[in-house]
Amino acid sequence: MLGRTAGLEEALALVVRVAGDHVGALDSTMRHMAAHAWVGGGAGPFTQALGDRRATLQRAFEAAAAHLAERIRAAGGIAAVPPLATPAPAAASVGGRYAGMDVTATTRMVADLERAGRDLGGAASRLSSALISGGVSPAPAQQVGDVGVWATEQAADLRRRLTALQQPAGDAFPAAVAGFGLFGGSAPDPGRIGHTLAAAAAGDHTALAQVVAAQNAGTDPTLAARVSAWWQTLDPAARQRLINAAPHLVGSLNGVPAATRDSANRAFMALREDAVHRQLAELRARYDRLRGGEGVERAAQQMSTQKEIEELQTQLRQIDAVMRSLALGGVNGRPPALLLNVEPGGLGKAAIAIGDPDRADTVVTSVPGTGSRLEGLNGDVARAATLWDQADRMAPQTSISSIMWLGYEAPQLDAGILVADSSVTSPNLARKGAGPLAGFLDGLHATHQVGGTPRFTVLGHSYGSLVTGMAAQLRKGTFADQLILVGSPGTMAARAGELGVQQVWVGESPQDPVADLGHLPMSGGRHPISGLLLPMPPNGAGPFGTDPSNIAFGAERFVVDAAPVSGLLGFTGYDIGTHSAYWDADSASLRNMGFIINGQHDQVARLPTPKPVVPPTLLPQPRTMPRPSSEPAPSPVPTPQPPPTPPGA
Repeated sequence: MLGRTAGLEEALALVVRVAGDHVGALDSTMRHMAAHAWVGGGAGPFTQALGDRRATLQRAFEAAAAHLAERIRAAGGIAAVPPLATPAPAAASVGGRYAGMDVTATTRMVADLERAGRDLGGAASRLSSALISGGVSPAPAQQVGDVGVWATEQAADLRRRLTALQQPAGDAFPAAVAGFGLFGGSAPDPGRIGHTLAAAAAGDHTALAQVVAAQNAGTDPTLAARVSAWWQTLDPAARQRLINAAPHLVGSLNGVPAATRDSANRAFMALREDAVHRQLAELRARYDRLRGGEGVERAAQQMSTQKEIEELQTQLRQIDAVMRSLALGGVNGRPPALLLNVEPGGLGKAAIAIGDPDRADTVVTSVPGTGSRLEGLNGDVARAATLWDQADRMAPQTSISSIMWLGYEAPQLDAGILVADSSVTSPNLARKGAGPLAGFLDGLHATHQVGGTPRFTVLGHSYGSLVTGMAAQLRKGTFADQLILVGSPGTMAARAGELGVQQVWVGESPQDPVADLGHLPMSGGRHPISGLLLPMPPNGAGPFGTDPSNIAFGAERFVVDAAPVSGLLGFTGYDIGTHSAYWDADSASLRNMGFIINGQHDQVARLPTPKPVVPPTLLPQPRTMPRPSSEPAPSPVPTPQPPPTPPGA
């Protein structure tokens, strides 16, 4: 009997010794996490993953010993297995938003995980030999080895991130880097974007297109912060490889530093301009060959080629508009302009910042409205530059970044207001633009490097205020500190409080017809088209929610200069020119916007909020007896009424 079980007992003794040495390999890391070495961000998910691996490790040792003991008893021997599990720490690390890290404790965790990875690899080998010699499946040994591999991977990833965390950048290091994905796969990963970013880092630059598509959807508020964490932990050579391979994608990534995006986008612009010139030369040569021929098919080819030529010529004009807009920075005391996004073709898209938003104390993002397109970018960027000038004059000690964001397809009046999907009377285009705008603001928050409390303002003009309002509702509480709405027809909100920002400011010219689209009543669920720009009753919900200038909306209303009525629609009391006059030099609207951007709210000239008027019929009336009269009572005569006042006057 002894000879039959001796080998099994020797194998069991080896398993017990190996287990005693390594069953607590992850306990030290667990204790650090329980002591809040890392709080928030990915800490909770990592603690869960760590606990799962620890349990797997201990079950594997227990299973290996139990299988050998069962073999011994089956052979007639006696086998007792001592307890192989160790007590787990009672507390778990706190989850929620990133709150902080103890770098010293986390550095010790790295060393613990590295040691566990090395030791568990050797332990798995010894365990496998013992199990095979006893005629037992080596599966538990494989599980021990897998835990060791996991520990090694986490240690390597954390060490790389700690290196970034301890770079001598002071407050310039974004908290998002420490808050998201400090350990591989530990942070929440909607859409498996973490895997996509890992593929990009490994050389698959096409994976970046999936990230850009995800950020434009606007459904994941953590995406830009995770992109920031991923980019910060890439080595410089890997970053440059991605920029060289796909500059237009890197330049579009929310979460990549503004200076890097600018460099990548300028490189893309140069490449695109060269490519367009080459394509134009080829198309013009083809057009010349086709022009001398006859036949229906040849004529169709000629028309198609001409259309391609016109589209490319539009792109050249768009590129020229971008370059002229960038030249507005770096002059007249302004900081250089940064190109944060550019997409030539079609109506085109772009985002240009006067001043680096990553290093500014105050960041204002302007969203233009109806009629905006890349070819006319220079005028929109000029307004952003005017805002910078005004805010800088009022607070020269403050670092300011003024951004013009045209990252959506704005409705075009030349397309006709009756086209349902692209009409200025439909929220459809605003709904499509809200996600990209929300993602863009996520990126500004993720890459901001200045300590203290920065101020983020979003200014929506015209239809752009509708995009702004819808984006704010996608990010309630995190979108911005304040909104400025000028010439706004609505925000798709019934009350300012629904937008989820601390303050909402509204400026509206009494003669602005576009702003008064917010007064248009709904009829049968459709927008009225007849009388679109005529005075309408100033009360009630309009096609885009409550009119922001309505007192019932609950916004802070600032003074805007009244303009003399003239020109188009002058006979109605409106003037279309006032819709673009909010940035006029020395105007009350421009001064007030400057004060708001700087947080100088006590200097803003506000419109008074009238007290509610109680109808006379509701007031207590003295009880008097009518005096008798022999004269017949006169017939009621209508009281003359003054002419109606235009809305907003």
